[in-house]
Amino acid sequence: MALLYPWATKEYLLWKMSLPQIIMYHTVGLEEKYPKAKGQDKLADKSYSELKAIKEKMINDGLIKGK
Repeated sequence: MALLYPWATKEYLLWKMSLPQIIMYHTVGLEEKYPKAKGQDKLADKSYSELKAIKEKMINDGLIKGK
């Protein structure tokens, strides 16, 4: 992770970030490092409402836990 983000040390990830935040930063970093083919949407380009809908769908499908 520190290769993508210099501030993302092991200690910072362990003590300051939640698992969903780590996964989000990792996903966005990989999308920037290895861009998708034209015509495919990036996660970073989605609006808040689209990301919220994706999260709710994942909760309903049982992929992640809700609060």
